[in-house]
Amino acid sequence: MPGTPLAGTSFAAPLGPWAGYTFAGHTVYAATSAHQHIEIVDLPAFGDLGRAYRLDGRFMASLADAHICHECMVHPLLLAHGDAQRVLILGGGDGGSAREVLRHASVKEVVVAELDAQVPAAILQHMPTLPDGAFDDPRTTLVVGDARDLVEAAMAKGDRFDAVVFDLTEADGDAASLHDAPFFSNARSLLTPRGGIALQLGGPWLEGARVRRMLDALRSVFVHVLPMTAYVPLYGTQWALALASDTLGMRELGALASTPLPAPLQRLRHYSPLRHAVLFDIAPELRDVLGQG
Repeated sequence: MPGTPLAGTSFAAPLGPWAGYTFAGHTVYAATSAHQHIEIVDLPAFGDLGRAYRLDGRFMASLADAHICHECMVHPLLLAHGDAQRVLILGGGDGGSAREVLRHASVKEVVVAELDAQVPAAILQHMPTLPDGAFDDPRTTLVVGDARDLVEAAMAKGDRFDAVVFDLTEADGDAASLHDAPFFSNARSLLTPRGGIALQLGGPWLEGARVRRMLDALRSVFVHVLPMTAYVPLYGTQWALALASDTLGMRELGALASTPLPAPLQRLRHYSPLRHAVLFDIAPELRDVLGQG
């Protein structure tokens, strides 16, 4: 539960290069690993679910709204596939995407490729309800190391996955090369015939050029690229995500709007058949950035 914020304590939340805002709060934990600065903070603005974490000064997720991106990336893709058994998560050290993947009864193996071992360690100590046991599930394998290396090793072995979820930091700095056409092509080579990838694109209002570059890169690799949008309170803006596949297109995704969720998914906090069409309905003012699928 969040405590009383220290006087004068505020945390910057950048919205691309031209905008930003702040949260009042206080630090629960801070450490610098070999890769980045990790902070766990309490944000009273979100009440009892106000615990959040930051990497190198950027907010990644809070208990209040982390489910929005995780549910949107995971469930439409896995439901459209229908029988996903092996899932690769690139990044994903907070366990939120793995938690959602493991709700699907068909899933037999989840591989989480996290660069920094201190991220899951900090999350398990200070925000354990975020992974909610995902790292203890026998179907989950946590591999500590660079996602590039894991993908290259999987390609060399001829390994295949039904879904690849990009649960990474924003597509700049060290993560930029994980969001370009060559890397998307590498991820595509790991997919089974009905497989697909899911990823976050960023804020289309404030980072439109970068979002568009990623979508152009995806469309140069995959037959079907389906953007979606959702408002994420921690990020302070409408957020864009996308699914990409050679076989799963709008017909397969559109059918989910009229298909009841299986029992393990009926208590989701954000995604539902009623919301499905809204997620993928790109508003006219964003079509120059996101296109129409």
